[in-house]
Amino acid sequence: MFFQHTSNGWMSRSSALERLEQWKNVAFNQYLDPTIRNQNNQKIVISLFDLSGTWSQPWVDAGYQVFRFDIQADPYFGDINNFSVEFFNELFACFDGLDVHAILAACPCTDFAVSGARHFTAKDADGRTLSSIELVYQTLRTIEFFKPNIWAIENPVGRIASLTGLSPWRLSFDPFHFGDTYTKKTLLWGRFNADLPIAPVEPVEGSKMHRLYGGNSIATKNARSVTPEGFAYSFFTANNAHSNSLMTICNKYDRLDPELLSRCLNSGLSDYDISNLIDDDYYDCDDYSAHQTLESAVESMGVAV
Repeated sequence: MFFQHTSNGWMSRSSALERLEQWKNVAFNQYLDPTIRNQNNQKIVISLFDLSGTWSQPWVDAGYQVFRFDIQADPYFGDINNFSVEFFNELFACFDGLDVHAILAACPCTDFAVSGARHFTAKDADGRTLSSIELVYQTLRTIEFFKPNIWAIENPVGRIASLTGLSPWRLSFDPFHFGDTYTKKTLLWGRFNADLPIAPVEPVEGSKMHRLYGGNSIATKNARSVTPEGFAYSFFTANNAHSNSLMTICNKYDRLDPELLSRCLNSGLSDYDISNLIDDDYYDCDDYSAHQTLESAVESMGVAV
């Protein structure tokens, strides 16, 4: 999905800020509701390369258990090259078996973005490109290990997909689609709801990031890479578990019939009920037994399958 707007489709900056507050309230109101907060607190969000914490902040606001990893914040725990089965089992008790709802990854773009293409030859020769590719592979291994309900890898336009074999991107956006008044075309790969709410404003600041934060210092690179706040809360609105229960349950049990899972939710079964009923069978790849168990549970509640 990509967003396009003509000049007569802009919102005023004040209207866009009001919409951003509405998105923020989606997260805050979930936290204020003790039932929803308790449900969210049983879910894990892993945020990689997240020094600023902006992309994962809405999940914190809503009561999720958020684990941020960035090598600049902690040279050992934040270095995803250290990730392994033992790393998560021994240091995090594999999050006590709780569901990993989301993995968010803003992989370093320095060796991928077209804005730095003039340096590609040198980086390819001295190993910097290979190191960045390995970070993407390590991200994908982490996703494969935890099998989150949703996952997303973010990067500006560049060569990350061609070098790492990522499938086609699912979302293309600029910050001005979410209330910020500048441009920075960004792509997202992964499995997530790409139908994000928007608050398009005129990008009067243009491509301000390189104008205001040019240079090769760590500080300026960090400033350029901060996730737009409007995008972060819009993404949460479209992908949090409570507001998107059917998407969440269908992604978690993606080998089962979505129609049956929909009927389960409509019958009053919660995601925890479904998990207790079928997890043993489903993760043993006994999909037939899992299906039969859900079918019986729905029928017992008086809802035809």
